[in-house]
Amino acid sequence: MKRCSLCWWLSRHQNGCRGDIIACAMEAKCGINFVLKNWSACALLTVTVVMATIGSFPARGSIQNKSEQHHANSSVTGMTVKNIKPQLAEGKSRTDAVVGTEVILTCPHQRPMIMVSWNANLKNGTVCYLSYISDRNQTGGNCSEDSMCWLSRPDKESTLQIKSAQISSEGIYKCSTATADGTFSHEHNLTILVPPEASLIHDDINGTAICKAVAGKPAAQISWSPGGEYNTKSENLLNGTQTVTSVYKVNNSEGSKVTCFVSHPAWKESHSISLGGQSKKKEDVTITILFSSLAGVLGILLLSVFICLLYRRKREVAATKSPETMSRPSIQESELEPYAIFVQVENVIYEKAGDFPQSE
Repeated sequence: MKRCSLCWWLSRHQNGCRGDIIACAMEAKCGINFVLKNWSACALLTVTVVMATIGSFPARGSIQNKSEQHHANSSVTGMTVKNIKPQLAEGKSRTDAVVGTEVILTCPHQRPMIMVSWNANLKNGTVCYLSYISDRNQTGGNCSEDSMCWLSRPDKESTLQIKSAQISSEGIYKCSTATADGTFSHEHNLTILVPPEASLIHDDINGTAICKAVAGKPAAQISWSPGGEYNTKSENLLNGTQTVTSVYKVNNSEGSKVTCFVSHPAWKESHSISLGGQSKKKEDVTITILFSSLAGVLGILLLSVFICLLYRRKREVAATKSPETMSRPSIQESELEPYAIFVQVENVIYEKAGDFPQSE
């Protein structure tokens, strides 16, 4: 404002009347600029204050919500800790079973028991459970009886039974027992073993011996005696088993002394197959066939002799019953009858003669 007044005074003294008009215009312009600058600053300050005020309300609301949420979480945590006992014991074990056999999995048995449950998480993605609540005497679950079931009454024994273990039964089985003192759990990592089928053949053309362990789980181990040059490879099958093939270079001096040893976790002892053993087995089979044939021939001969004797006996019986044979004894008896009468008369006369007194 002072600047405008100064401009107006200079203009008036320098230019006269025309300076008055110009000074007034300059004064009006300076006033407008001053007002606009002041109002602009005030407006900017007002907008800034309003925005800061508006922005402070969500922050306060969020802080309040977070405070309430933290308070609620603290309350829920306190209720959870108060109502649920901490887990007291947990055990883990590894269990191996041969395919097709029965599997028994034990569970920590604590008394008094509130609830017991088995949870199966199998490797093929299947998830199922079995449960028992003691106060209701109620069982539940979604596992099929073919896969897993209670060994006996769950209120007496919380043991799990797998009647016939298969590759699909492989996985983790966890048992949890809830008591008034807390929760006891045990985890079984079940692995299914599949024994392979071992065989040994001799390739005369290539001069090698080929030992195979077919469809084993895990893969079988193959070794040779005597030690020599061999190559072993493994092949994965679709059902999760493996076939191991070992090719052994047979020397002419070794002949039938080559032996293949196959070991597998499903067997207590390793299986051995030798080329000599195979030939010996063939000889045993040949001898067995010969003895069987001989026994059959002897049996046929004995049966033929028995039939002949039986037929001959029947002919003799028939001959004794014919009319000609029956008449002959009657004729003989008629011929001998007069002689018998004569002998009897002679005996009577002799006896009577003995009765007379003899002269002296």
